[in-house]
Order: sequence, then C-alpha cells, then structure tokens
Amino acid sequence: MIQAWHIEEASINAWPALNSLLYDGWLLRFANGYTKRANSVTPLYSGELSLERKIAACEELYRQQGLPPIFRLAEISGVAELDAQLVTRAYRRIDVTSVQGRPLSAGEFGMSGRAGVLPGSDALATWLQSFHTLNPGRRDMETHEAILRRILGRVCPLVLSDGGSSVACGLGVLQGEHLGLFDVVTRKSERRKGYGRIVTESLLAWGQSQGASYAYLQVMLSNEPAQHLYAQLGFNEQYKDWYRVASKTDSQIVR
Repeated sequence: MIQAWHIEEASINAWPALNSLLYDGWLLRFANGYTKRANSVTPLYSGELSLERKIAACEELYRQQGLPPIFRLAEISGVAELDAQLVTRAYRRIDVTSVQGRPLSAGEFGMSGRAGVLPGSDALATWLQSFHTLNPGRRDMETHEAILRRILGRVCPLVLSDGGSSVACGLGVLQGEHLGLFDVVTRKSERRKGYGRIVTESLLAWGQSQGASYAYLQVMLSNEPAQHLYAQLGFNEQYKDWYRVASKTDSQIVR
C-alpha cells in the first residue's frame, strides 16, 4: 500500500494542471479541458464536510470554469461511499485504468539506437509536434505544452525513428527515484511491429541511467495489447482508478 501511495503522488505531480485547489481533502485540477486527469477532482483524504455539500461545490466550481465536473477515483483512497453517491447523481463510470509498477535494477534495459532522447531547449516542443502528428486525435497543443513545461522533475522526451521518419514516441518523468511513463504512442499504420516495446524499454533504460529504482505507468483495461506488453516487461498492477462523469459530459475530453 505504501508503494501504491508513492505512485499516486508521483503520477499527480508528473502531470500538473494549470491551476489547482485543495478543498476539504479533495484536489481540484483545471487545465482548459485537456485530459481528464488534469481536469478532475481527486480525493486525497477525508475531510469534515458532507459528501453532498462537497460534490455540489465541485460541480459549481467546474461549471464556473466552463468545464464538466469529473471525478477521478482511485481504489486505494477509500472512495466507495463517494462512488455510490455519484451513481445516485447519474455519473457514468468510464476509463477504468490499471496503475502498474515494477522495481528497476541496474543494467536490465538498454537504449535502442533508433530511439533518440531529444536534446536542447526546444526538445519538448519538438517532441510535442511528433506526438500530435503520431496521435492526431489529440487537441489543444498549446495547453499540452503548458502542462509539460510545468513538470517539476527530469523529463525524457523520446522519439523513435525508422527510415528517417518518426514512428513512435514516449515521455519519461523522473521525480526522486520514481520514473513515470506517459504518452507512449505508435503511428497507427506502424502498430504491432514492436515499436512500443522499443520506446518503453528505452525510457526504462534512460530512467535507470538517471538513478530511478521504480517505474510506473497507467494503462486502460480496454487496451489489451498494451496490457500484454507491460506484463512481458514485468509490470504488475498496484491499484485501479476510474472516472465518474456527468451524463452530459463532453466525450471529446481526452485522458
């Protein structure tokens, strides 16, 4: 359980919102609607106010920002009562995610020669362009870049090339000894060729070279190929999280 809480804290810090508010034990995050993670309520600890009052206050705060109210619930946080309350208010459960981790030992992984860690002050902007080219369904590159530039920790923007063009990319975020893996994506036409594995192993190799002793990631339960890959690489589920969204929530908000 202690390791799970370390992962939870690291994952929140590794994907910062543009604005946040702590309200009676709940963390409210706002980022112009870019990703549900950065635009949702995450309960951290029990407060003193009633659930009904807190839910209503959160709903009002998000509406003031022009955002739908979204709650991110992690099973390690003891959210059963809140989850039940949200059901009675017609909140849908979506995007059930497996939060996984594994310890790292020196020399386990190697950096592929085709996987380049982007250098220089413009590395994030260059990586961002590759990410949105490989994953055109994402929107709002400006907010995405603002989130990335708020990360406190060492960041590894990695792009995998084949034949001179980018085919996959991923992002590593190292805070203390915890390495988070984010935004691993492969060009749709190049999937099932092992590129995702090369990116993941290369990010793990980078983390090891920087002193990481533990790696974590989040993968949706519906993503069976990724689940299979991460199991092969030794990742194990630590806990699950999911979102509760109001029935009329805009489905275009992305994770």
